[in-house]
Amino acid sequence: MKKVNNKILVKLSLLMLVAFTTNSCIEEIETSSFTFEKLLVVDANISDQTKPHEVRLTYTAPVDGDVDDISNAVSGATVWVEDDLGSRVDFVEQSAGIYSSPTTFAGKPGRSYALFITTSEGKRYQSLFEKLVQAPEISAIYNRFAIESTGQTAESIPGVQFFIDVEDDSQSTQFYRYEWTDAHQIIVPFLKKWEAIPTYGFSVTFKIVPFNEDVKECYRESQFNELILATSANNINDGLSEIPVNFIAASEFDVTTMYSIEVTQRAISAQAFSYYRKMELFNESNGSLFDKQQGVIVGNISSIDSPDEQVLGYFEVAGASSKRVFVEPFDLDEKVMDYIVRPCEKYPVLEYEKSLELFYDPKYLSDAEQATIVPIRELYELYDIDEGTPVKFLAHHLCADCRRRGSIGKPDWWP
Repeated sequence: MKKVNNKILVKLSLLMLVAFTTNSCIEEIETSSFTFEKLLVVDANISDQTKPHEVRLTYTAPVDGDVDDISNAVSGATVWVEDDLGSRVDFVEQSAGIYSSPTTFAGKPGRSYALFITTSEGKRYQSLFEKLVQAPEISAIYNRFAIESTGQTAESIPGVQFFIDVEDDSQSTQFYRYEWTDAHQIIVPFLKKWEAIPTYGFSVTFKIVPFNEDVKECYRESQFNELILATSANNINDGLSEIPVNFIAASEFDVTTMYSIEVTQRAISAQAFSYYRKMELFNESNGSLFDKQQGVIVGNISSIDSPDEQVLGYFEVAGASSKRVFVEPFDLDEKVMDYIVRPCEKYPVLEYEKSLELFYDPKYLSDAEQATIVPIRELYELYDIDEGTPVKFLAHHLCADCRRRGSIGKPDWWP
């Protein structure tokens, strides 16, 4: 299950619109035998949160084409949203195929909205009107130890599964979609004052020079890449519990100082829920072009000028609520800690007086000693020296330069 975006919709269109015959599963497929229909792909949603909302417009690409090619973007279109009272909000193209609302725009609960598109060629499209329903607040975000199986070999990956609970689900919808963003804060324990710059020739030599950058604190951000749905339609308690929203491998917390996750709950219509469920089912069974296809997934957008023209995608109208938590590694389920290797604790600082050339290539050691020592030393880098002496201080590379596991620059929302 992948993120709801243009790539998935394009992929779906390619699989659903391919027509071919074959007598053997090992016969090479001639892409020239595929029929291709250029269709509009719409990825759009609005909510009652005050922020820029985006509409992404692309065209499908041939099977042997590049779905990321910028030439597939639909530029120069006129895009706007109207409510059921006739109020209009225009979306402005920010980059190829990406149209954004004003930063002050927010949908209003109780109002219904429709998306309108007119391409540069004059083709007109419109979605159905969808009512915006206010979303209940997320009551809690918490974590548990979990083991996830991935890949064809079903590799077991220990990690952390985050869940949410919603105690009060008394709104007029019982269907939800979830998004999340998160960040790992990385603060390394050793201040890097010097660096060793290698020069490659007949052999590797190192030049030690002052290091003047601040690489002590970094952040590693990511966002949802799954289609996460939930419904309380069959829950007599009118609540939601233990909704899994994000799994993170334990290894991702190796140098994490603080972790934060924000979950957004979107109250969607029954029609939107049905559309996304069909996408889920399709993606669960589309391992190859030879799988049985679920058929064309119809959204809520159609052509005004050509009613028979297929349009891929969905215009989602949803109330949204968000909750953020901050977690220290030791706040994770205690079982997870058994699988987290903390390199800054496992690998002590080394003081070395000989040359760095010999540190990384200790020819004076036996082959057996080198086989044991060299792989460990390759994990180390210079971060300081004792000026006036030959002493050099080396630490595990994840513990002296935060850029190894993140990027410099604190997110705006981080306290």
